[in-house]
Amino acid sequence: MPADWFNHLEKILPGLLGSMGAMLWIQGSWKRKLALFAFGGVMAWYATPWIYQKTGISEGFLGLMVGLFGMAIVDSVFRIWADLGLSSIVREFIRARLGLPRE
Repeated sequence: MPADWFNHLEKILPGLLGSMGAMLWIQGSWKRKLALFAFGGVMAWYATPWIYQKTGISEGFLGLMVGLFGMAIVDSVFRIWADLGLSSIVREFIRARLGLPRE
């Protein structure tokens, strides 16, 4: 564990709290919610410093908002991915690029 673990926790906690709040509106199984919770926290961890640099808004507030809305964005991307059937298209593209036989 890094010596400055509290600083890391302080940066990720607002994003995780925002993700937890978004779980109240997200539909699906607990596994899906857990994955989206993790993605919301990761999105907040990486996006918050960049948005802070551009806007100057408080990092804690930004982390909370990015966690909250980041999770909703990831949920929407997953839903669109499933609705458009992109999994089979991507799988076929990778199969063709690697020269694998059809199943």
